[in-house]
Amino acid sequence: MDRMLRNKWLIVLFLAPAVLLYAAVIPLPILQTLRYSFTKWNVISDPRFIGFGNYIRMFTLDPHFGKAIVNTLLFGLGSFLLQIPFAFIIANILIHFRKYASVFRSVYFFPCLLSATAVSLLWRFIYHPNIGLLNAVLNGIGLEGLTRAWLASADTALAAVIVAVAWQWFGYHMVIFMTGAASIPDEILESVKMEGATGLQTMVYITIPLIKPFIRVSAVLITASSIRAFDNIYVLTGGGPNNASTVLALQMYSRAFQQMQYGYGSALSVILMILAVGLVAFLQRILRSEEITF
Repeated sequence: MDRMLRNKWLIVLFLAPAVLLYAAVIPLPILQTLRYSFTKWNVISDPRFIGFGNYIRMFTLDPHFGKAIVNTLLFGLGSFLLQIPFAFIIANILIHFRKYASVFRSVYFFPCLLSATAVSLLWRFIYHPNIGLLNAVLNGIGLEGLTRAWLASADTALAAVIVAVAWQWFGYHMVIFMTGAASIPDEILESVKMEGATGLQTMVYITIPLIKPFIRVSAVLITASSIRAFDNIYVLTGGGPNNASTVLALQMYSRAFQQMQYGYGSALSVILMILAVGLVAFLQRILRSEEITF
């Protein structure tokens, strides 16, 4: 076995299939997309090189690009603010009821197993202005003035999508936080309890600092998934009304696959990739900083 591991050519032979498969589905498509972003191409004719024309058009002539960037950032921020605190609170409640924790963990995690399309169709019925559950509840408790067409209003469409996505995925992050809380030694919690610390003090000064790596994982996952969000928004609002809920991934799809502007769609995908990588790197740097306390 040792002799086999010392044979470099044998190691290369075993690694080659995995490396080739990875190259075929990750680096090569990225490089091809980058190449197409400098062309004008509608698939029917040959790509025509236009340099930075697509990027100049994007930042100077496209009236929807700025709105898509802002909505993408708002979608990520809203998802972060809804999922992280809610998942953390529910996780800390469940760890104190260990007898029933597994049952509730399964219940809260179940929406993660559903497809985004199924969840979005469910929430379309909830938000329906006439037969939807949300308006029915508001009418039932005497808040008729708050009822509205949630997905058809420019003021509420994006927020409605954020709530639906948070409902589906907060259980995933709750399980992550429960795993982190379970990794805290019981001796630490017992000693803190003997010192007279309250539950809130234990959470702030013990639980949160010790599960910071788990918070970092959830934060990165939420940020990365929010930047490339597409399916929930496509099913719920289609980016409307009047582009009120359009995001960068949705605009990329529209330009490339509906308007047959594959060169311009490739340029949008490059910007999307840069935005995702940049935000994730920034977030990891911030959460690694020793100066940041939760």
